[in-house]
Amino acid sequence: MARRYDHSREEIQQLTLEKVSEILKTESVHSLSLRKIAKVVGYTPATLINIFGNYSGLLLAVNAESLDELHELSITALASEANALKKLHALANVYLSYACEHTHRWQLIFDHRMPEGEEVPHWHQQRIDLMFSLLDGCLQIIAPEKSSSERETATRVLWAGVHGICLLATEDKLFSKAHASGEMLIQSLIDNYLNSWC
Repeated sequence: MARRYDHSREEIQQLTLEKVSEILKTESVHSLSLRKIAKVVGYTPATLINIFGNYSGLLLAVNAESLDELHELSITALASEANALKKLHALANVYLSYACEHTHRWQLIFDHRMPEGEEVPHWHQQRIDLMFSLLDGCLQIIAPEKSSSERETATRVLWAGVHGICLLATEDKLFSKAHASGEMLIQSLIDNYLNSWC
């Protein structure tokens, strides 16, 4: 075990996040535990609790990094397209790519549950809202006559549909690679939904 003074609080926090990311490259989210992470990091579980507040806080910090990465990739994808519909497709494809390339990290975002009685912290909710705002921005250009509540519903419908396709794709449950890839299904979903919605 490393001694407490071997690293600063910030260094232990960063080291922990890096080690969890390494584990999630090859192992399922269900293989994680506070004890396992502490052993890999080289500090006691109590030290990690002192830094992250609790195990849930540690997982939220991992998820925050994942959402930050996803947001950065999304911004880059948006900048490469001029048309709002193409931007929407680009966002969905970034989401699919991230889910397929970082499957266990992506799953952790949705498998994590807050302890009973605790709410999602403001800093984490802000990251989620930021991702939805990217979708909303595209829809506002596509259908400027729609109200904010109508766009909010549409962003959730599109995200839920894309998320479901990603989930099936990461588990190889589409059962039709040759005729219906994840990208093809997502494109069909977006185009058909928007044709009806607009």
